[in-house]
Amino acid sequence: MVSRVLFGADAEAFLRNQIAQLTAGIENSLAVFSARSAVEVWMDALRGVDEVINLPRFQLDDDDLALAVLNLPMDDLPPQQVANLRDILTDKFDAGVAQRFVQTLVRSAAIGRSFQLHGYECGEMFRTLGGVIDYFQSRRRQMVALLYWMPTACRGSELVDPLDALNVFLPVVELSCVGLTSLHRDSVLLRVHDDFELTVGPDMCTANYSYEMLDESSLEPERLGITEVPHDKVDMSILKNRMSVDARRVFSVPELCNDLLAMEASYTEFELGRTAFGPMARFIVGCARYARDEYYIEIDAAELEKLMGLCGLSTLARRRLVYAGTGYTDAINSFAPFISCGRKLLTTVTLLSRFAYNWKTTCLNKIKRFQVRSGFIFEQQVKDALAEQGFVVSDIKRIDRKEFDVVATKAGVIFNVQCKNNLVDLARMEENPILFARYNKRLDRYYETALRKEESREGLLQKAFGLQTVKHIVLSKFPVATKNPRVLAFREVMRFEDMFGK
Repeated sequence: MVSRVLFGADAEAFLRNQIAQLTAGIENSLAVFSARSAVEVWMDALRGVDEVINLPRFQLDDDDLALAVLNLPMDDLPPQQVANLRDILTDKFDAGVAQRFVQTLVRSAAIGRSFQLHGYECGEMFRTLGGVIDYFQSRRRQMVALLYWMPTACRGSELVDPLDALNVFLPVVELSCVGLTSLHRDSVLLRVHDDFELTVGPDMCTANYSYEMLDESSLEPERLGITEVPHDKVDMSILKNRMSVDARRVFSVPELCNDLLAMEASYTEFELGRTAFGPMARFIVGCARYARDEYYIEIDAAELEKLMGLCGLSTLARRRLVYAGTGYTDAINSFAPFISCGRKLLTTVTLLSRFAYNWKTTCLNKIKRFQVRSGFIFEQQVKDALAEQGFVVSDIKRIDRKEFDVVATKAGVIFNVQCKNNLVDLARMEENPILFARYNKRLDRYYETALRKEESREGLLQKAFGLQTVKHIVLSKFPVATKNPRVLAFREVMRFEDMFGK
């Protein structure tokens, strides 16, 4: 079959049809399994995946060992190296951690070979363990979405072999869930760009535009992430209450409780603990007494409701805690930590931590002072990134009562950078692509207007610096789909010199 190019209504119809087919394919793949079995086994697989992501980069205090682990060749895993790694990890970590790590390693190597054999582009990421980590990190959102989907989609009685979970479900994630994300993204781009087109063939579908919506760590961008808070703004007195953590575990209840303290300490300037985050933090700590193996939590619906009441959670907060969606659009955008499985509600410490970070963001985004302050911190981040690339950052903020965000010079050129911290809700991409595209277009026009405004007053900069060439750029904290070569997402800020400095 010869490839064909689709645009307009034909492209939209194709995307709708593909979304329906992939959705049905996922539901059919899950339908044969027992919901309880699938959820428990996939939760355990996700625990192994999360440990593989975190252990080499954050848990090993030996830099040489960490580097050796990240560079471990996956194409042909040497049995002796695997055995040696198992021994090293058993000595440093809990036996369960070591066992899960090696099992996930071996299964990932087999899956990688299968992906490569079938010509899947992602197969190249399985050449080293570092590449496998990048793969899992970039697909984790879809992997959790599949977990949310299981209680309603799994209607059969077939049990999932715990040793076979990745082999059964990871291809579903790669071939269908990731594909759905791409198709929904294309549905937005079709509405953003008048000249959008799809090239469709027997085994391919490529668009002439792309849209990277996550940050460099494959996470949703935030106005001000916890790692971006200036150290002098962290309330160290709150951190004195941190619990002792077992270094032999990668995840645990004490670590979850410490994460909550870290969030409150980092955002003390905005009184995070006095917002709806405070009762939620108490609720999450209250869940800890139900923990098994410092990781899994299972609780009756009545007990959960009682705990919610004791902690004074609002109706909105209660609704956010238990997943109630039915399909991919709901699943991919949910942060609910609890999953209903029969009469029980299941979660893990990592799902609770993921929810807490998202709830923290929800609470902070309602605070006007946070919105303003995060903008100033964003400007400083831009200054630091430009300085790192050899630009001379000026301390000029006003000229003739006209304000400027970030002004830098290099090689006789003035770079006038507008820093935009406008919130972009990525959940709307799947929920309502028409509204998402409309908001994106509005932002794009706003940024173009901002650039024209800067051009009209560039004489002030020329006079102040004694230089004639001025380049005006918008740096957006959140990603924006645009053709404008002068609008750059912050996730790509380290490419600033290559894009504008030459």
